[in-house]
Amino acid sequence: MTYDGDRGVAVLFGGADERQVLGDLWSWDGEQWHCLADSGPPPRTFPALAYDSARRRLVLFGGNRVLFGTGEETRTFLDDMWTWDGSAWLQIETTTPSARAEAGAAYDSDRGRVVLFGGYRNQGDERIRLGDTWEWDGQQWELKSSEGPPPRNGTAMTYDARRKRTVLFGGNGPSGETWEWDGRDWKHDVSANTEGRFNSTLSYDEKRQVVVRFGGWTGKERGGDTWTYDGTEWTKVADEGPAARNHAVMVYDRRRGVVVLFGGHDGDQVFGDTWEWDGSKWLQRTELAPRMRVDNGH
Repeated sequence: MTYDGDRGVAVLFGGADERQVLGDLWSWDGEQWHCLADSGPPPRTFPALAYDSARRRLVLFGGNRVLFGTGEETRTFLDDMWTWDGSAWLQIETTTPSARAEAGAAYDSDRGRVVLFGGYRNQGDERIRLGDTWEWDGQQWELKSSEGPPPRNGTAMTYDARRKRTVLFGGNGPSGETWEWDGRDWKHDVSANTEGRFNSTLSYDEKRQVVVRFGGWTGKERGGDTWTYDGTEWTKVADEGPAARNHAVMVYDRRRGVVVLFGGHDGDQVFGDTWEWDGSKWLQRTELAPRMRVDNGH
């Protein structure tokens, strides 16, 4: 999920429900969800998605064919790139980073670049985790660094507009590290090390000028806690709100000044609820009972 600031809506693509992998595009206007397209990029989980405000386009890259199960397509990793201009998808024929899923992505609004980090792919029976940093400038992808955070997938990223830094948290391990990218180098914020989380979600709250983090997998259980990061340390701000989960998606709605969270799963149940964080509490905006995952190879 990402935020389309030109149209004032949160935009959600793909993922998986309890039965299958999806390729539909939806928008959330603060009152209800609207389906924008049900065709375009083939269905996938864990693509990188960001909104390029300089060019007024969604940018979608990569992903995997399946979420659950051991079907043949678990080894299908994608390296295709697509953009959405508000009315239609367009596949971009260009040289891209290598095929991967669960890469971190964020849009650097100060420099007008989509920043992509890490991810993974399978090669035979081996899982290959990546630690490269790429940027999309609207014309081409450029490899910016092969150093910085150790290779990982399942990390969360957002752009801190106040401090002009892309913030990365967590990843497989699970990791509790926080890193920052200034467009040239990565810096590990050692003072912000905390309990490790895998597949948590981040968003920069512009109104309150903090990075907000929710949930994730601790290695033993799913989290349902909410934290903020001010550039120095993480502070827990809530234990109540959405049920504990990982693989949720979250963005900041600039027009309404709230953080929007959708979906996720707890290993058995798949969530379809929508919540909003106003800086002090969570409010549930749509109610949809969790659905039990169907073990059908997806």
